Amino acid sequence: MDSKLLLSLSLFSILSYSNLHAEDSFDDDLGGFESEMVEDDSMDELDGFLTEDDDSLDEVIETPKEAPKKHTLSGDLAFKTAVGLHTHKVDGVEYGGINQAQISLFLQFDYKISDDWKFRISGDAFYDSIYDIDSNNNYNDDVIDTYKTQFMMQDAYLQGRITSNLDVKIGHQIVVWGKSDSIRITDVINPLDNRLPGMTDIEDLRLSVGMIKADYYLGEWNLSAMFIGENKIMLEAAPRGEFFPIDSIFPSAPKPFMPLVEPAYNTENLQFAFAANGVFSGWDLSFYLADVFDSKWHINQTTNEREVGKIQMIGSAINIATGSYLLKSELAFVNGIKYNSTQDEKARFDALIGVDYMGIKDTVLSLEVANRHIFDYENQMISSDYVEKNEMQTAMRVTRSFENDTINASALLSMFGSSWENGGFARVWVEYDVMDAVVANLGVVDYIGGDKVLFEAIKENDRIFADISYSF
Repeated sequence: MDSKLLLSLSLFSILSYSNLHAEDSFDDDLGGFESEMVEDDSMDELDGFLTEDDDSLDEVIETPKEAPKKHTLSGDLAFKTAVGLHTHKVDGVEYGGINQAQISLFLQFDYKISDDWKFRISGDAFYDSIYDIDSNNNYNDDVIDTYKTQFMMQDAYLQGRITSNLDVKIGHQIVVWGKSDSIRITDVINPLDNRLPGMTDIEDLRLSVGMIKADYYLGEWNLSAMFIGENKIMLEAAPRGEFFPIDSIFPSAPKPFMPLVEPAYNTENLQFAFAANGVFSGWDLSFYLADVFDSKWHINQTTNEREVGKIQMIGSAINIATGSYLLKSELAFVNGIKYNSTQDEKARFDALIGVDYMGIKDTVLSLEVANRHIFDYENQMISSDYVEKNEMQTAMRVTRSFENDTINASALLSMFGSSWENGGFARVWVEYDVMDAVVANLGVVDYIGGDKVLFEAIKENDRIFADISYSF
C-alpha cells in the first residue's frame, strides 16, 4: 500500500464519519457524585395495614442509613522483574540475565466535595534493587537516575460542574485524543514515558500535565478547550543506557551527551488546545486543534543542547461501528517540526486507517496502518535525522479472554516501513487473576532490527518480563 492510496482511504473514511472512542464524558469522571441515598416510597402503600402493636416494620424504617463516604483511598503494590535473553554491552556495561527487581506503589485519593465537585490526587513511587545488587556493573549516572528510583505525582485536579452544560477540570490530568490503540496521530496533548519502549501500551505511558480544561455540552457534541500551563516533556531512555545506545546511533556523539532541557516558562511557550467530539448512533467524529510541544527533540546548534519545539496541529478522527467491525481513521496536519539537519521548520501530514474485528467470541483482532509524509523533504534527513519522506507504520493486535475473563492473552506487532524493513518490536503477554485483587502478568518482548537505526541498535534487548500486583 503506497502513501497515496493510504491517504485516499483515510480521506474516504473521514467522509464516511466514524468514531467510537470519544473522550469520556464528565458524568463518567464524576462516578459516585450523584447521591447514593434514594427515597423509598414503597412503605406508603402499607398505610393502614399496621396495628399499634405491630412495630416490626417501624424498627426497619427507623434504622439509620449509612452516609456515603466522601473520600476513598485506593492503589496497588507491585513487584516487577525482567530477564534479558541476550548478553551484550552498552557503554562498557554488560546487560543480560535478570535486569529488573522493582517494587512499586501507586496511591490515589478521591474526595467528594459535593454532588457536583470532587478532588483527586494520585502518585507512584518505585525502587529497583537490581542497581544495588549489580553495583559492580558500572552504570552511568543517567541510568541510575532514570531507572533506580522514582517519586512522581500523576493526577492532581479539582473537577466540577459550573452549569448543567459546562464542566471544568483544573490541575494535572490526562487528555486522550484520537481513536488508535497503538499509533499516535492526533494524540498530542500528553507527553509519553519512553524509558522502556515497547514494554507497555500507550494508554499506560501518558504523563499528566497541568492545565485548565473546560467542557461544554451541546446536544450530541462536547466542545473542549484547554489552557496548558505546564511545560512538561517526554521522559526518555537514559543516554548510553540499554535503550538509548547513543554511540551506536550517533557515532560522534560527545561525552557526556548533550543535555535535554525543558522549555522555558514564558508567553511564547504557553500551550492551547481545542476539541469538538460528536457522539452519534453507531459512529462518532472528532476535530482537534492544538499548539503544543513536540513529542521529539532536536539539537540547538547555537547552545549545543537538545530542545523540544512548539508544533501546531489540526486534525480529525472518526469511528464507525458496523456489525462485528469497528472502522477507524485519523488525519493530522502538523506544522513547525524542527529537525537536526535542516535550517527551516517542516510540515508533515499524518494519516491512519484501521479496523477492529469482534466477530469471534471473547476475541478482538485489530489492524492499523499509518503514513507520515514530510513536506519539503531534504535528502540529508535520512542519514542525520533517520526519517524518510514517507514513513509507514503497521500495528497488528490480538486479544483473547479465557475462563470468564480470568485469563487475558494479548499479542502486539508494531513494524516500520512499507515492507517492515525498518524494524520494530513484537510483544506477547498473559494476565491472570490469581484471586480477588491479585493479578499476575507474564510476557516476552522481541526487538526486531532493521534499516531504522534505533531498532537496529536495540535488537539485542529481547526480554521476558513478569509482575504481580495487589490492588486495594
